[in-house]
Amino acid sequence: MKADQKLWLDEYAVNCRVFKGRWSIRHCLRMYNDISDLKIQMSTRAHGRVTRHESAYNPCKKCRVLANYLKSRIDEEKRSDNASDPLCSPAWAM
Repeated sequence: MKADQKLWLDEYAVNCRVFKGRWSIRHCLRMYNDISDLKIQMSTRAHGRVTRHESAYNPCKKCRVLANYLKSRIDEEKRSDNASDPLCSPAWAM
């Protein structure tokens, strides 16, 4: 079992510089979505006014492995949508 787990980690795990460790791509996707949902609100005062800022910084956007995975998922969804489209599927006669 340990050998299978090590083989799986060697093949599918991602080295993450942000969260320091090796993670599965599903974990990376979950963290990416959680950080995207998190909005940090800040306020500053200057010249008698209050200015509100909302931070939407996501360090996972810079990860090439995650970007390639997201791109492949989008391409796969497009292909599956085209396959299920009745205009693209072959006509079957009885």
